[in-house]
Amino acid sequence: MTDAPRPITGRCLCGGVTYSVDAEPVWQGACYCANCQRQTATAFSVIVGVPSNALTVEGSTLGAFKTASEGYQSITERRFCSACGSPIFSTIESMPGVAFLKAGTIDDTSWIEPTVEIWTRSAPSWAPHFENAVRFASVPPAN
Repeated sequence: MTDAPRPITGRCLCGGVTYSVDAEPVWQGACYCANCQRQTATAFSVIVGVPSNALTVEGSTLGAFKTASEGYQSITERRFCSACGSPIFSTIESMPGVAFLKAGTIDDTSWIEPTVEIWTRSAPSWAPHFENAVRFASVPPAN
């Protein structure tokens, strides 16, 4: 796996929201939950978890929408550009301190290699999977 660039930078489709992260990612994976499917309009969302205190977001069009997490008691706050609709990142109440960047918004994605798949029980039968990823029917067990 290639090391992530420092800082990690990204933006929405219109450029109204930009971000940078000066930290190493703590998680790379794909989420197949029904909410991610609806937000991305496809079978899954590739996400990169980073320390939220290292994430700097700029732009006046950053919006938010909260959803109940699938299958357990937690709230996910999905942040997006209200001008172009691009999903940017999410935070999950049950995972404080981590922001999950939507991989498609990252400027240099050459280093991304999803190692975990979550909520695979919600994946459509036609969904592709990542060959070397560990799969979980819902969420990984807590350590």
